Amino acid sequence: MEGRYLYGVDGLCGIPFDVAERQHLLLSEKEICDQVRAAPHQVTIVALGPLTNIARAFMRDPELPGLVGQIIIVGGAVNSPGNITPAAEFNIYCDPISAQIVFRSPSTKILVPLDVTNRIELSYDLFNQLPDESTKVGSFLRKILPPAYRSYRQRLGLEGIHVHDSVALMSVVHPELFTMKSMAGDVETLGELTTGATIFDRRRVPAWRHNMEVAVDMQKDAVIAHIIQD
Repeated sequence: MEGRYLYGVDGLCGIPFDVAERQHLLLSEKEICDQVRAAPHQVTIVALGPLTNIARAFMRDPELPGLVGQIIIVGGAVNSPGNITPAAEFNIYCDPISAQIVFRSPSTKILVPLDVTNRIELSYDLFNQLPDESTKVGSFLRKILPPAYRSYRQRLGLEGIHVHDSVALMSVVHPELFTMKSMAGDVETLGELTTGATIFDRRRVPAWRHNMEVAVDMQKDAVIAHIIQD
């Protein structure tokens, strides 16, 4: 449940921030459809949360999966245990039916699972490498990170934090740092104990067709360096 510990009802990591008010309220799935239709095969969707809006976009426009450039999905697990249940990762568990729709769609997909993102644990020493507090980025990070470190220590017994989303973003910006493997993946939606689990057909003679690239390794030190620098 790592992701859930970092967000309080009163703000990011318990820190309140001003919230911009949108002038026009648009359905997320419509916005996805419009952006992809405006630039066919050129749009990369980076899904850092549950796949609800992407699935809705695909149902709204059945041709859309073939028009998306690629979808980067942070979530799921291949060999690792889940982080919300013993079997499931948080993002997939939150809406397994939508995740299954996206997994089964004929879109180009890259999955960045817990097996990879859990390998990076940023210690409190990171503070010494952050931009100065006089900068916007430095001020923001120095506000939200202390509560995050405290939460990870209290709830998970870790002396550092996982940055799942940042690792996934690095796979887009610096794909050369990641090792990918073609796999056949699906999502369990009905299991009493396994709802939200990501399942991969890795039998010697698989019955499922490969439908995604899965990050299985990365140049850890280089990824950490870029997370800090970029």
